[in-house]
Amino acid sequence: MNVSPAPAGLSSDRFREETAPVAELRAVTKRFGDVTAAKNLNLTIDRGEFLSFLGPSGCGKTTALRMLAGFEQPTEGDVLIDGGIVNDSPPFCRPVNMVFQSYALFPHLTVEQNISYGLKQRRPRMDRSEISRRVARALDTVRLAGFENRKTFEMSGGQQQRVALARAIVNEPKLLLLDEPLAALDRKLRKEMQIELQDLQRQLGITFVLVTHDQEEALSLSDRICVMRAGEVVQMGTPRDLYDDPKTKYVADFVGTSNFFEGTVLSVKEDMAQVELADGSRFEGRASDSFRETETVCLSIRPEQIRLTGKAEDGAIEVVVQNRIFLGEHTEYLVRHSSLGNIIVLAPRQAELAGTAFNQGDRAWLNLSREAMLVLRQD
Repeated sequence: MNVSPAPAGLSSDRFREETAPVAELRAVTKRFGDVTAAKNLNLTIDRGEFLSFLGPSGCGKTTALRMLAGFEQPTEGDVLIDGGIVNDSPPFCRPVNMVFQSYALFPHLTVEQNISYGLKQRRPRMDRSEISRRVARALDTVRLAGFENRKTFEMSGGQQQRVALARAIVNEPKLLLLDEPLAALDRKLRKEMQIELQDLQRQLGITFVLVTHDQEEALSLSDRICVMRAGEVVQMGTPRDLYDDPKTKYVADFVGTSNFFEGTVLSVKEDMAQVELADGSRFEGRASDSFRETETVCLSIRPEQIRLTGKAEDGAIEVVVQNRIFLGEHTEYLVRHSSLGNIIVLAPRQAELAGTAFNQGDRAWLNLSREAMLVLRQD
């Protein structure tokens, strides 16, 4: 294996430390009695990245997070932080802090007392002036300077979330774990806090690991996303990779919105496959994997990649508009094809401003681009 030399002025040990993963899960399995919550997890978490575990309830994402934090120990395999196995290390001995979904703030303590609590538990004792300096810096970072003496129950949900973040970052962890920290916020505040979280992560350079079931949250925040199902990693990649190149129907359905049509592979040529649907219609799409002829697959296309028109064109299919929802920047149409069933289409605002709008009951035509169509496994 070729190892790049350390840059001039940087020792080999320091170079290895800065380029090595901050955390790893190696063949990690976690069982609770007869229930396997996590199965053979293998992944590395790079230093300074924002990684998200994404999946539905019960998929194992929180279990993975809790094993990194030290609240659960693996039944099999190893958890590593900074290259060392930490399976038996308690949470307070790990360079890790966690922000809980409920924030877990002490209501009887002030903001300053909440944030400084962890620092005051350290042994040997930290100097009071150093504690005050760190608390002040953490408050500045989360834009809560001047709130030191406020009780947390007197604060809004967004402010409480900032206090929880300040309490975590004041300890200068190498790994900050976030367990659905935005779930309790309303949509507008949640979007604002997503931006603040991203800015905070870039400012601090700390590795963030987020657990969420919200696909929009994972797509907007993450450098990489780990999609999970039934305790296993289904696919891992950048938000763009998972959205544009999902490997299975499950990933395409969970990361964004898609239309799906079941069919059978007729032929495969290079990276394109021809698929015949149940009604006998045939479409070509980009093959996400190697497929064999006669294999049952799923055709997938994103709603925003479908063009909806008011006149027949070569290759277009006729539909009837079932519903129309105005969403500001775009309009969502539910249309129905005689044999393919319901199809969701997102039309840009510019189309309606140009006079191309449809109402319930209107006839219309869909253009399904072969480049936008994906051939996926059903798994």
